[in-house]
Amino acid sequence: MYANRSLDEGPSYYYENYQLSQDENEDVVRAIEFSLQESKAAEETYTSDMEFPENDEVEELTQALEESTLSSIDLSTSAGGRDLKWWKLFKELNPFVDSSKSTSFWRKSRKRCNILVCDVCEEEICSDWLRCTYWGQTYCEKHISDGTPLCCSCSRLKIGDMKYITLNDGRKLCPDCHYTAVTDPGDCKPLLDEVLRFFKGLNMKVRYYIPILLVDEYEMMKNGQKKPLGLTIYDKSKLDAVTYVSRSKQKGENIQVLKEVEHLVEGRKVKAMLLLYGFPKLALGATLAHEMMHAWMQIQGYHKRLTLNVAEGICEVMAHKWLEWQSFTGDDKVKGASEKAQFLRNLKDYLKEGIEKNHSEAYGHGFREAKWAVERYGLRYTMEHISQTGKLPE
Repeated sequence: MYANRSLDEGPSYYYENYQLSQDENEDVVRAIEFSLQESKAAEETYTSDMEFPENDEVEELTQALEESTLSSIDLSTSAGGRDLKWWKLFKELNPFVDSSKSTSFWRKSRKRCNILVCDVCEEEICSDWLRCTYWGQTYCEKHISDGTPLCCSCSRLKIGDMKYITLNDGRKLCPDCHYTAVTDPGDCKPLLDEVLRFFKGLNMKVRYYIPILLVDEYEMMKNGQKKPLGLTIYDKSKLDAVTYVSRSKQKGENIQVLKEVEHLVEGRKVKAMLLLYGFPKLALGATLAHEMMHAWMQIQGYHKRLTLNVAEGICEVMAHKWLEWQSFTGDDKVKGASEKAQFLRNLKDYLKEGIEKNHSEAYGHGFREAKWAVERYGLRYTMEHISQTGKLPE
């Protein structure tokens, strides 16, 4: 999004000029001197009885006030370097507060206060800029294509000396996403058990063995996927072998993997399920729930009559439901009070929002139509109607 509007400067005021007599001038000077003496005495009396808060307390108040106010401001409009009036007034009243420690989008400059600064290069933004609306990152447009590392999961750009992890296929992971990333088949087994339990709770138990294989981006793209996250391989597929990640290890800031070949069994309704490795548990779990819905419908015979919008839409509903389910059954890593737990809760909401606002015809529009049907008629009736007609209930 481009931002070129600026904040209003407000009305301007002026005074008319007129001449005073000498006597009037002397009266004015005496009145001003007397007023200043009274103001100084009142200020000394007032400040002697006051208890000023500690710098740390005021700094915390400053940050909380700044962040809460800025969260309600549409930063898709550039401020053109002008001050926010309330913040300017607050700084005048509290000059000892160091605004450079704040985490908001408006930071103190050596030249002027509260100008828009890029979170990546920490320079004043003087041209077109973008803002990651969910995470609150504001950055120069040039960083999209200048090689700045971008997390493949949460889409946040690398800031400062933050160390990003590089996967074997070139994708980047921020430290927060790497904290729960699934990079090894051993990490995938507990996640699979959770997804199967999720389906069982919806009376959609999967009684069918399906090989779940973690693969890198190279293998996924080899099978024709432009935006690879997951792939369910049906019986009619000509694919007979998959090179999957059998083991991974971290060496410095790089993830190295060992690969093996899995030969797929012919004649099975679902030959295998491929998942792109390296994503956090929440993201990979949502992909697994989506693909498991494809597999469940294939086993039940649904896919013979479904349009792409219906098939992908209802699978996205299951991914969305999985993320909502995590709010109630998530482990301590999600439910805790630490910064990492808060990040996981934010990531969950970010992933849900990504599904809800997807612009794709099949995944976006299809999801919204399927979600409307499920909310109105319930999942069970919706699936029965799809089974009989191949369409969503209206």
